[in-house]
Amino acid sequence: MSDILINASIGLTKRVRGGEFRVGSKFHPREFARRQMVRVADFEMAHVPVTVSQYAAFLTSFDFSEERWWSKDGWAWLSNETDGWGRENRWQPDGWEAQRNRGYNPVVGVTFFEAEAYCAWLSAQKNRKVRLPTEDEWERAARGDDERPFPWGDQFDSKLTNTDESGYHDTTPVADTPGDISPYEILDMAGNVQEWTTSLYTPLPDEVYPPGPLRVARGGSFNDTAYAARTSYRRAYPPGYFYPFLGFRVVVDIV
Repeated sequence: MSDILINASIGLTKRVRGGEFRVGSKFHPREFARRQMVRVADFEMAHVPVTVSQYAAFLTSFDFSEERWWSKDGWAWLSNETDGWGRENRWQPDGWEAQRNRGYNPVVGVTFFEAEAYCAWLSAQKNRKVRLPTEDEWERAARGDDERPFPWGDQFDSKLTNTDESGYHDTTPVADTPGDISPYEILDMAGNVQEWTTSLYTPLPDEVYPPGPLRVARGGSFNDTAYAARTSYRRAYPPGYFYPFLGFRVVVDIV
């Protein structure tokens, strides 16, 4: 990444107005289970997912291997004390050698633990509280007040975003599909990559997941169809999972 500036960066953020709003929808059991009014405070959210070059600043720093950035469970995962789900090298994202030549694409192949550690490290670098969003914050940023099914409005359009219908079948540089924009001017929430949140997921009675805690991921990706690109769609993974379509974005607390 010789052409990419490697330094700690939150990037451009957008202010998301807090308040009370309705989450979920009637179109999927996981969404209907949440069909209720919730309230969030004002926050700032990065207008695009964390990029390869942003994550590389953490990965190539001397700080990456320091335990202080990692949660207890995250450090156990990094230390090979818990299941790696097939991950051969836990010291860099899955597929990193290919990713590192695409600095402006969203970083993928990262676990919840890695995303969480990155936020803790970036908080210290910038002297601001940087963290992953809750799924309520994510949904607020994606759909605003009017329960729209897509960040830009009511109708899906494959030309506006990077989903399976768009034909890219891989990540694209962040903000490369400017039509994928929410009411708060936040980009890439319907497509490109799914995104980790801090929220825990409780399986429905008929759902089968691996044992242990699950974290909610939000947003559509290049691997998803329009149905899963909706602003209310939810899925869940064990925090040690990683996929080539799963990344994250950050929020910043307002003080």
